[in-house]
Amino acid sequence: MTRYLRYFILTIAALLLLFVVLNLAAAMNLVRVYSAGTSAKKDLQASLDSLQANNFSAVVISAGEAEDSLAVAFSRLESLEDNFWVKRSDSLYPQIKDLEYMVKTAEVLARSLSAGAAIGQKVNGILPDQPGVSFSDLKKADKEAVLKLIYESVPDLNGVKANLDLALMDLKKVDNSGWFGPLQKQMSLAKDELQVGAELMAKTITLSQLLPVLAGYPDPANYLVLLQNSDELRPTGGFLGTLGVLQTDLGDLVKFRTNDAYHLDMPASLDPNFKVTPPAPLQKYLGTDRWYLRDSNWSPDWPTSAQKIQWFYNAEAKYNSDPEIKNPPQFDGVVAITPRLVTDLLYIVGPITVNGQEYNKDNFTDLLQYEVEMAYRDKGVSEWDRKKVIGDILKELKTRLFALPTDRYLDLIGALNANIEKKNILFYFNDAQIQATARNLNWGGAIESVPGDYLMLVDANLAAFKTDRVMEKKLSYSVTPKDDGYVAKVTMNYKHTGGFDWKTTRYRSYVRIYVPLGSELIKTEGISDGEVSKGEEDFGRPEAKKTYFGGFISIEPGQSDTLVFEYRLPSNIANQIKAGQYSLYLQKQAGNNIQNLAVALQFDNDIKSYTDNFTNIVQSTGGLLSGQDVFETDRFINIGL
Repeated sequence: MTRYLRYFILTIAALLLLFVVLNLAAAMNLVRVYSAGTSAKKDLQASLDSLQANNFSAVVISAGEAEDSLAVAFSRLESLEDNFWVKRSDSLYPQIKDLEYMVKTAEVLARSLSAGAAIGQKVNGILPDQPGVSFSDLKKADKEAVLKLIYESVPDLNGVKANLDLALMDLKKVDNSGWFGPLQKQMSLAKDELQVGAELMAKTITLSQLLPVLAGYPDPANYLVLLQNSDELRPTGGFLGTLGVLQTDLGDLVKFRTNDAYHLDMPASLDPNFKVTPPAPLQKYLGTDRWYLRDSNWSPDWPTSAQKIQWFYNAEAKYNSDPEIKNPPQFDGVVAITPRLVTDLLYIVGPITVNGQEYNKDNFTDLLQYEVEMAYRDKGVSEWDRKKVIGDILKELKTRLFALPTDRYLDLIGALNANIEKKNILFYFNDAQIQATARNLNWGGAIESVPGDYLMLVDANLAAFKTDRVMEKKLSYSVTPKDDGYVAKVTMNYKHTGGFDWKTTRYRSYVRIYVPLGSELIKTEGISDGEVSKGEEDFGRPEAKKTYFGGFISIEPGQSDTLVFEYRLPSNIANQIKAGQYSLYLQKQAGNNIQNLAVALQFDNDIKSYTDNFTNIVQSTGGLLSGQDVFETDRFINIGL
């Protein structure tokens, strides 16, 4: 018996020894993973420190070493994953897989750092090694080299974007209930930062494609620039009071001359044969039977209006006695800006002084309006030249922007991106390929083509001075089931907070709503003269075709009024809802300051899931979803039922 017991113990000992030997490699692999991970963490931190110091060469070295260490760690983890005992462990195997995802995420990020820093190295190879250097300080050859690098860096930037997407995908695979449970908050923050980084990189890629073109690379470029006054709101952002011809070449502003829109309209108006019939609302509520450049942005679809604006400019220019206006260049595109963009740029460059007046982010709009509407008389400036100051301001602003040191470029890019999203700047390019690129980033202000529900409300200030500046606006949208279909209701509340003065009067707006094609109007409320227009528009793109309803409102100072459109949604929307899907796209009109947007969506079926970009969405029980937000950018909701 003792002998058998001895054999049993020896057998167990041998098996234990065999187990240790077989798993020694696994244990050693874990040690090596830890060692490689520690080394990679140190190198990644060094890369980030070097990036903050703009030492791109050091970033490339440190990120490369981190990438090598992480590749070793990943290889060891793959070996662990193939281990006999690990494979059969329901608790250990998933943790090893999570480690793989984490290491892969870090490896991809190291690769992204290295690739991004390599682009930075190329830029540093062009820029002089001097602190505070600006683009305007560069020699012409260096400017061309910088623009060429930006133009040709798109494939590399696409690679960085792909890496960020891959890193985010790997990080989302990590099970937060395992070893990484205590790090759940940090993991969530990391995912958010990766998402933001990927979105920023997508915008950077598009900027890299378009900025060189705008700057006159590879060929000189000519643009028609429009200053739209959003205090006198028109469909694409504001009244076209001032326009300019801008020519760029290799990053230099070769020419930029501004003119009052009336400088083109008045000479053309003297020819009785120049007679373009305006849209019916302009005829009725402006009392005019002739259409001119100043009113040519009537379509809320920016590409449509941009083409019409160019047509009017070229048609009217031939009547002008000024040789520069009479012989316009072949335009590469049209750029429209609202005063909000200028105030945001003044925040970056600081106050500027023109003709003894200081313009800053706080006083720009009010002071400029006073100068061109009132003060010019006291200064002995002719009415013909009263808007020359706008061109002087924009030229000085351009000089200050081009003189920004490179370490302020991120601030500038951030301001431009924010204003593009808020439609304070709109671009249209006559080159179809470049225009398609601009539309992909929503630079173009085009009426969106969407498969689901849609709403765009468009105000057009008609002979109401600058009254939009004192209007408080609230927009609400609701959908409810009715008679085996769905009914939508648009409610717009207007409150006039001003009085009568040189720039404020009763509010007069022609209001249109664009809704899904085939929508049927049920009733309206609040239209001042009771006359309702309705029809369809396709904006030269059949896939974007919409139904519209419109009417005129007039609101006295100190008064409020509400405008209501109620209509039946088309059958294709009702069928989508019955199939368990609903989507809503709310498109913002450029320049329209709607302080509050509210939605209330009621369905027959319960809501299972939804995605949106609202700041406040409340889902009550059953099939009701409601939310609200400011309406500074386009909003969307996608619902699963």
